[in-house]
Amino acid sequence: MSYRILVDLTKNEKIEFPEFSLGEDLYEIDYLDKNEGPIEFGKLEDYDVLFIGYIKHTEDKKKDKFTPEELKAIKRFVGEGGGLFLSTGKGGDLDIPMKQGSIRVLYKITGVRRFWNGVIYESKENFHVKKHNLLFTDLYTHPITKGVTELILPHCTFLSLTEDAEDIIMTSEKAEFKYLSDDTIDLVGPVPVCATSDFYNGRAFSIGSSEFMLEDNDFGLDAGDNLKFFTNVIRWLCFEI
Repeated sequence: MSYRILVDLTKNEKIEFPEFSLGEDLYEIDYLDKNEGPIEFGKLEDYDVLFIGYIKHTEDKKKDKFTPEELKAIKRFVGEGGGLFLSTGKGGDLDIPMKQGSIRVLYKITGVRRFWNGVIYESKENFHVKKHNLLFTDLYTHPITKGVTELILPHCTFLSLTEDAEDIIMTSEKAEFKYLSDDTIDLVGPVPVCATSDFYNGRAFSIGSSEFMLEDNDFGLDAGDNLKFFTNVIRWLCFEI
């Protein structure tokens, strides 16, 4: 089976799908370029997964925001059996409110109400080389984590979840968070950085790091079991596992 994936680039995304690290025979990748918006159901319906990688919202109230029509299209796509892959990173949703059309509007699909505006720092035994490279070796049991014994998530934020979401990766009790709004650092302890959700007949996956998918990067797909984790996510979204 090949996986048909549409990569959205209409919302100022900073991460593209790492197609060069994956088997060409297994993945059919298309892009919705910056000038090809808005997101419409007709553009989604032939795909298995909609990939939205690290939107960096701006202060502009219309640019890079989701319209009500786009939200309806994504809901229909996932509700009818599609998969949504949503990643953020350092800064999360930048505190842009839902009413302005930030990624928070997807919460009924993703189960994520907020992607916090900052970056997580871990304790020495839970980071790799630098404290913003989070190291996870004890993962919750889930089809996505099967066969994954070491996961590295650089420049990661944490998520506020609804009761419909299932967290599958948590930070340690010693985890700290640097708030980018005022540069303060506080102890946050165990917080979710990755979650899954079922939405009618479809599935959604959300994660607070995007750099783990980078190619030719020391802490990207080549690090630990990051590639295995990533391919598991795609297979899970496509109901293969």
